[in-house]
Amino acid sequence: MRAITNILGGLDDKIDLNRRINQTLETMAQAIFKSWFVDFDPVKAKIAAIEQGEDPLRAAMCAISGKTDTELDQMPREHHNQLAATAALFSDAMEESELWEIPKGWGIKSVSNIARFATGKVEVPSLTVENYISTENMLENRGGISHASSLPVVATVPTFESGNVLVSNIRPYFKKIWLARFDGGRSNDVLCFEAKEDGCQEFLYNLLYQDIFFEFMMRTSKGAKMPRGDKEAIAGWKFPCAPLELRKAFSKKVRTFYSYIESINLESKQLSELRDTLLPKLLSGDLSVADSEMKRVGR
Repeated sequence: MRAITNILGGLDDKIDLNRRINQTLETMAQAIFKSWFVDFDPVKAKIAAIEQGEDPLRAAMCAISGKTDTELDQMPREHHNQLAATAALFSDAMEESELWEIPKGWGIKSVSNIARFATGKVEVPSLTVENYISTENMLENRGGISHASSLPVVATVPTFESGNVLVSNIRPYFKKIWLARFDGGRSNDVLCFEAKEDGCQEFLYNLLYQDIFFEFMMRTSKGAKMPRGDKEAIAGWKFPCAPLELRKAFSKKVRTFYSYIESINLESKQLSELRDTLLPKLLSGDLSVADSEMKRVGR
């Protein structure tokens, strides 16, 4: 029994490690978003450099990369040039706006300026519990999704596509959000945001990922017992909006994070299925720890 526990425990440990890796990747993406689009660190670095008679571009490059000025010179030329191109997209001054002080050249926009609510439909018989998303199988605190327990008994449901941002519209304080990695169907209580510009999906996801967005959803929601977000208010939520090329640069930078997260999720799914398959066989004696299959699992 101890050998069985060790093997199954090893699978659980790997699944837990994968979960923590994914949390780290999400945190990294959000940290970059906050630095660029909330705290305006590269812009402020340029302003400080100008005031001190230093090179504003290199200051922004340091702020973006976390490297020292000396370390910049040690970077491979290709990476150095890419970093410089990104730094050049940031302004070197601030200006007042209707919300607060923002980088010069940016603007105050609404969600409806950069995204639309998806309106497509899909036939339920074409769906499975793996690609049907309802508020019940969206996980709290930005935990992603799980498999649905069942499919609805209706002919069609709203659709979603890979790259869309799904947000549960029921009880926004649960902060249920997911960046879709495949096509599928959803319940009416799951909002689906489509980025209006190609290559900006990750920016949209991180924008809506913020606490400030879910707090706004709650403030403007309807219903006391089961608050429901107001779609018109959500579409009108305002935020400081960077130029398109900067939004695309951010999305490109963090896109590999989400690809890695998807790969890890797939591995965790396979490990969970393996664990659930092995457990009854081991307990019933149909499979022993000495079997070659178990030896491979142990490794």
